[in-house]
Amino acid sequence: MSSIVQNGFQAIASGDPDRAAAVLTEDTEWLNATAIALKTTHHMVGRKAIVRFFADGLPVCSRATSFSPSTGSTPPASGWT
Repeated sequence: MSSIVQNGFQAIASGDPDRAAAVLTEDTEWLNATAIALKTTHHMVGRKAIVRFFADGLPVCSRATSFSPSTGSTPPASGWT
């Protein structure tokens, strides 16, 4: 995996909206299969929409699936939630 992708996932997994926003562009697109299954926002376009998803939508998906990008199992105690 390229360092750009790794750095991007680490920024998103940090739970810091500003750090995550710094690695996204306005034309970034994010697709989330879990969100599709939960019938919630699943296709986001742009930095603001994606950061909003991680702040508001990811906790819903994480609780429903017991998965978090930062730990691989449960939502973090702080950050996005």
